[in-house]
Amino acid sequence: MPQATRPHPDVRRRLFAAALLGLAAPRLQAMDALTVTAVSKTGGSGVAGRLLAEIYRRAGTGLSIEVMPAARASLASQGDQADGELMRIASYGQSHPLLVRVDPAFYRIGVRAYWLPTRGASVRSRDDLRHYAVGAIRGMAYAQEMTENHPALTLTPNVLQLFRMLMAGRIDVAVCSTLAAQSALHSLGGKDVDVSPELARFELHHHLHIRHRELAARLGEITRRMKDSGELEQLTLKYEAAAAAAEPP
Repeated sequence: MPQATRPHPDVRRRLFAAALLGLAAPRLQAMDALTVTAVSKTGGSGVAGRLLAEIYRRAGTGLSIEVMPAARASLASQGDQADGELMRIASYGQSHPLLVRVDPAFYRIGVRAYWLPTRGASVRSRDDLRHYAVGAIRGMAYAQEMTENHPALTLTPNVLQLFRMLMAGRIDVAVCSTLAAQSALHSLGGKDVDVSPELARFELHHHLHIRHRELAARLGEITRRMKDSGELEQLTLKYEAAAAAAEPP
């Protein structure tokens, strides 16, 4: 009976390397898409999600967005439950050292105050908020900055709950980003409310866990090129118009 022929040592090494690559392939594929947290997929978060997906696409990386309350999103992004956060204000990383900020900012939001006409409120600046019982979304850094040391502050887990409280008369004024407020009001039936001028504008940055610092630098460079060319602003206006015209979820 003829003896089985053994592969040449070089062939064996190539087969072994191929086997290792085969074992590693699922892990490599899993890293192709990162998961980041967001407080919503509608309003400003929806616009930011579309913008960031395009930035990731140009970096050759997929993006998955998981919605959760802001406070929980913060915890998830600093552990191994998520790879980062969709968008936070520039100072967010100062109190979250496990996250690296992607520079420059890729989106911005305006913040306004909302109240029922029957309240007879008048809010022209953030200083006027101190005269009213104010509601804001828990864990949102911009809300914390706008309402710091406020004597009558109620925090809610999400934007829908915030505006339900406003409609029920449990707060005088809701402080919220413009697109998120519009989305919530549509979802709740579009009841008329009075709106302040823009009280503040915040530049928003994507944040990644420090294990992705190299990707953060690459995303930053892509964002910078898109801003310099004007393409990022064009996409922002396009996506905001689509969000404003969308049917409520």
